[in-house]
Amino acid sequence: MKNTSYIGLGSNMGKSLDTIKQVIKDLNASDQISVKQVSNFYITDPVGNIDQDQFTNAVIKITTTLSAEQLLTTLHGLEHKYHRVRTIHWGPRTLDLDIELFNNDSIQSASLDVPHREMFNRLFVLVPLLDVLDVNHPQYQKVITRTHDLRGTQYIEPLN
Repeated sequence: MKNTSYIGLGSNMGKSLDTIKQVIKDLNASDQISVKQVSNFYITDPVGNIDQDQFTNAVIKITTTLSAEQLLTTLHGLEHKYHRVRTIHWGPRTLDLDIELFNNDSIQSASLDVPHREMFNRLFVLVPLLDVLDVNHPQYQKVITRTHDLRGTQYIEPLN
């Protein structure tokens, strides 16, 4: 069975844009994942009160034969490959991969919340998500509304 998922990507350490582009290639190279669309790339201010560099962010639309939990395991494996270290909450990172949406599912487990619990509070997710989100997806109107509500409260600019 083919599942559709939207994955948020972020990085603010090293060559962030290069890292994100390579991760997209890594995902597409999997027999179980096909990258269907890639959003624009955006520069955003970090969340929280940690002194750190700006982030490069994007969202991709994929299809996959993996379950949501299997996809999460795959994403964590890629974060490990790119040397993600979880020491400071909302701190700098080489790579951050989040499942924002998975089909039309609502999932709440010890390891996974879908839709992502912070998705509607983050322009760095909502703006690139609008670049790739199907208009007929049930979350579409919520994303548009929340994106409009947050405009001016968070810095986000497309990369040229």
